[in-house]
Amino acid sequence: MDVEKTELVEKTDAEWCAQLTPEQYQVMRKHGTERAFTGTYVDNHADGTYTCAGCGAPLFDSETKFESHSGWPSFFAPRPDAPVGETKDGSWLMVRTEVHCARCGAHLGHVFDDGPAPTGQRFCINSVSLNFVPEDDATSATPPTSDPSA
Repeated sequence: MDVEKTELVEKTDAEWCAQLTPEQYQVMRKHGTERAFTGTYVDNHADGTYTCAGCGAPLFDSETKFESHSGWPSFFAPRPDAPVGETKDGSWLMVRTEVHCARCGAHLGHVFDDGPAPTGQRFCINSVSLNFVPEDDATSATPPTSDPSA
């Protein structure tokens, strides 16, 4: 996605506090981290799309999620159209690459170069920074009929 053409979501600190839970606010706006193995989506294996909890932008598809055993949901790539930005992070006495939603500025997590093929990357994302939208089960839906006697 062309981040420069992305419609930005800008809110005051008070608006973010009203929208987000205290844990979401700490992680997404103050660059915190949820405790390992406590997130809602660590063990989620359903098909669907992970969106930004701040602005709803689609970020990751379930097809790119993998078991990293790190304690956080891990993906080998964001969606091709995802507004995922990267920033160098020198906190905690190490240099890492922070990933954030380029649309609303929410801290998502970090990306590391120890992931699986095809990218070799591991996007380690805080569950509280995400919402999950399950894929519609098209096989269970009854198609509409044009036959009035049906």
